[in-house]
Amino acid sequence: MPSMERLPLQYTVCVARNVKAAHQEATQQLSKLSRELPNMKTLWLPFWKFLTNVDTGPKVERELRTFSNRLRRHQLGEGVISLNEHSTNLLSEMDHDYLNSRKRGMSKRLTRDLPLVKLLNISITLSPFLGVDTTQFHTSLTDGTEDFWLSLPSATQGKLIPVMSQWQGKFCVKLNLTNPVAVSWFLDRVESLQAHLGMEYIVLEGGEGNLFEEQALRPPLALSGDKYIELLADLATSIGDSTIMTAGTRSSHKPLFVKMAPLQSDWSLMGLKAIIPSLLHHALVGYNFLIPDAVGGSLSGDLVTDRELFIRWLEIAAFLPVISFHTPPWVFSQDQVHAPQLF
Repeated sequence: MPSMERLPLQYTVCVARNVKAAHQEATQQLSKLSRELPNMKTLWLPFWKFLTNVDTGPKVERELRTFSNRLRRHQLGEGVISLNEHSTNLLSEMDHDYLNSRKRGMSKRLTRDLPLVKLLNISITLSPFLGVDTTQFHTSLTDGTEDFWLSLPSATQGKLIPVMSQWQGKFCVKLNLTNPVAVSWFLDRVESLQAHLGMEYIVLEGGEGNLFEEQALRPPLALSGDKYIELLADLATSIGDSTIMTAGTRSSHKPLFVKMAPLQSDWSLMGLKAIIPSLLHHALVGYNFLIPDAVGGSLSGDLVTDRELFIRWLEIAAFLPVISFHTPPWVFSQDQVHAPQLF
């Protein structure tokens, strides 16, 4: 059971003559602490969510080239282009196909432009989930590595049975973070992607657990419902200080950035009015290194259509640790987009 002990809350109020002076003082104070800091370069870079609906790696690469050129044309080239998990998988598979084709002496057409991807400043997205329809999962059932995934013993024979979950509309299994071999496999995958894509930033999402999944952790751990997030934060820390989490539990001291939950694209308390309360909540519990939701909100997945909402949201985001975009500013006006006006 969670501890019911009431501990005193300690916090420091920072007062300065203006916002810039307060930010500089806070940065100096943080640098004096013994805790490890994440990659501070992240504070100076906007994040651009890369939206595409294609089904092959080469198409992703072409769309990525077009998007990068458009950023440069509007003098917005300095930043991080964020790929979702689907695009990440397509690019990694494309490189895998290319390596196989080289062994067969085939054409290099599949990756003739891949060096461009390695030159871009991109972030990839990974999760601890694996589809049950993949070769990797079926192989694990036959070679005795089914304990790579969260599993529970069957009632009759006691054999481990992987726990089924749903992730992005598909049936999946979830990586068993209490298995050192499974963790090592995941880290090898990250290292392989780093070699293929040359990315600096990695977003780990989907770590949020539940009581049922917590029972599958080995050895049995406290049923708090959030132990999995804590273990995933340990994994993220071992990857490097440019790793970003979508949730955090007892990990505010680790050198990680945390993404806020997506918000609605409106003026309500679930949209624009939620930014400051969410920021204060995270800061109060110790998560100072935050990546707020994209300008204009991203919960629906659609581009923002309210120009005034976008502008007001951007004005608030200018004072937040990191600015991220789901809707590119040129959607509203091609001739008024200019980097010095945005940053």
